[in-house]
Amino acid sequence: MNNAFIEKRKIRKYMAVLIVLIQLILLCGSFTTKAAQYEKIRSMDDFYVKLSNQIFSHEVDKYYEVPDYDIVKTIMSMSMEDYEYHYDENNPLISGCYLSHYITYMNLYYRNGNLRVVIQFKYSKSEMDEHFAMMSELSKELKCDTDYDTVQNVHDYLIKNFEYDKKTIYVNHTDIDGFKDNQMVCSGYSLAAYYLLNAVGIPTRVITGYGGVGTSDERNHMWNMVELDGKWYNMDITWDDTNGKRPTYNYFLKSDDDFTEHIRLGKYDIAYFSTIVAKKSYKLPAKLKLGEFGWYVFMVAVLLSGMFISSVIINKKRRKKEKEVYRIISAKPMNEEFDMTGYTDKEQ
Repeated sequence: MNNAFIEKRKIRKYMAVLIVLIQLILLCGSFTTKAAQYEKIRSMDDFYVKLSNQIFSHEVDKYYEVPDYDIVKTIMSMSMEDYEYHYDENNPLISGCYLSHYITYMNLYYRNGNLRVVIQFKYSKSEMDEHFAMMSELSKELKCDTDYDTVQNVHDYLIKNFEYDKKTIYVNHTDIDGFKDNQMVCSGYSLAAYYLLNAVGIPTRVITGYGGVGTSDERNHMWNMVELDGKWYNMDITWDDTNGKRPTYNYFLKSDDDFTEHIRLGKYDIAYFSTIVAKKSYKLPAKLKLGEFGWYVFMVAVLLSGMFISSVIINKKRRKKEKEVYRIISAKPMNEEFDMTGYTDKEQ
């Protein structure tokens, strides 16, 4: 075997090793590039924000980089209920308390510093996108000149256009379901109000707990808290929807003292909510206090009172005028002769 042949074999061997090394470098580079594209999660709040954006964008499968293993352990041990309490006051429409209701479940996988989140959605991307776009437009239509008028307008709109879903087999738990056939349960009313009010800049929360406390109808329930003039008030649109298309205001902008059949539970049952809620219920216009029928009765009473007072004044003036005429006539001397010149017999 000559030297030339040996040299060629060595060259081929070196070339093969070089090709393998290049492939490994490229492979590692691709892994590094892919990992560099992952969004980093640095805290639980950061994870909730990124998870909410994933749901809002309807991304089924997504990877994240989590450098801190303590955060990984917290994430891997979390429950869906933990995420349901997430509220981002800077971006409330992309918060867990709202978006958690549009997914069935999520699976979490962790390996070598990377977290994989796989989500199963209740609705298709087109359904969610169309619903959010429609709600955004509706919120602009319902907006009024003042925050109070806007809150009442949203309250009245949901009551006039939707009915409580009384089906026993299947109920519409979200506003997406409710807007399809105009029927939904308490969570549908609350989620719809949450979106419509937050979309126009009125801070609103969804609250979960028990309703009907102290009665035979105690059950799981959801309602809202709304901020007006720097104070928070309780609002239960579901319970105000009792008269068909005519809204009531028995549970509209109430303090805790006037909202006794409701109890906040879980992370909503903390001192924070008790300290921010107003000590007194919002002072409603007289029309809302009396109710629609009572307002009509009140207006009729005012009208009749006005007519009565006018009649009294008119009669008083008439009597005064008659009295003055009598005085003028009776003031003439009894023995004065009247000048009858110009009078005809008929006139006499």
